Amino acid sequence: MKFALTYHIEGPRERPSEEIYAEIADQVCLADELGLDYAWFAEHHSHIHLGHLPCPLLFELHLAGRTRRIHCGTAVICLNMHHPVEIAEQIAVADHLTGGRISPGFGSGSTPEELALFGLPSVDAGTRHAAFEESLRLIRLVWSGEGPTQAKGEGPGYDVPLPLARRDLRARSWVAANSLEAARIAAQGGHNMMWSFLRTPSQYAALSDAYREAGGAMSVAANRPILVAETDAAAWEGAEAGLRLLWKRFVEEGKIPRDRPEPARFDAGNTPGQFLVGSPETVIRFIRDLRRVVPFDTFNVEPRWAGFTPEQVQASIRLFATRVMPVFAKE
Repeated sequence: MKFALTYHIEGPRERPSEEIYAEIADQVCLADELGLDYAWFAEHHSHIHLGHLPCPLLFELHLAGRTRRIHCGTAVICLNMHHPVEIAEQIAVADHLTGGRISPGFGSGSTPEELALFGLPSVDAGTRHAAFEESLRLIRLVWSGEGPTQAKGEGPGYDVPLPLARRDLRARSWVAANSLEAARIAAQGGHNMMWSFLRTPSQYAALSDAYREAGGAMSVAANRPILVAETDAAAWEGAEAGLRLLWKRFVEEGKIPRDRPEPARFDAGNTPGQFLVGSPETVIRFIRDLRRVVPFDTFNVEPRWAGFTPEQVQASIRLFATRVMPVFAKE
């Protein structure tokens, strides 16, 4: 099994972005030293989802200069806000500059506010998925060295964009699947598939079935927010402030009904966002139980949340890497 970190690069609007970048960079450098395989970064504009990073590829180039082996990637680039040829070119350049350490992830959607920022309309799911599938097709063509070509000779001709991509770049690309249609698109395009932490095990199973039935044969990544401590009691105590803030945020975002009372005490049955909290042994049991429900070969954790100190996050990453990952090294 492989292991990954994911970040939305979140923080209050008034906090300097450079401080947030530096904090996360320190965590990724630690993850690199500890043997994690990936670090993924989301694209967000105008502080949507509290994000401070509209250009994840730039951050990845910076981190590649500070690390030795970890693959950096996007989770995700929102293709409905970009021209696919430009994205294909940018990723190919970044991948060459990092020595083949870019693992790009793509998504079909973004928020209405972000679309409006670029003068783009919101569309129905069918239209959005069709455009996403076509964008991925063009990206694969650019990477293959064939280049995008005009159908039936219509329109101006042009050469294959440079630089030519590394041969294995497509095999390192991922699609975020939050719907059965996205799972099908990932499979038929020959991409790996990653899931959101907001999906339940039964939803994971349905997405996995759709992916495999459509011919998907690449890697699959499950995802959970996480805080690991030496004991379950210490983990729950350390997570309390962060979980309270996340509960309030999810209420504001409509992910939790406003009339649902906030728990007096959080536990595994009522954590917002299906947060994984506990000792290394508890986390090991969770991963094994989830793999019994649905197969996956990459486990993606989101370690950094409001209410957690940088020291807490680094300690959690260290425990995860030294006490959880070795158990699954040969599984």
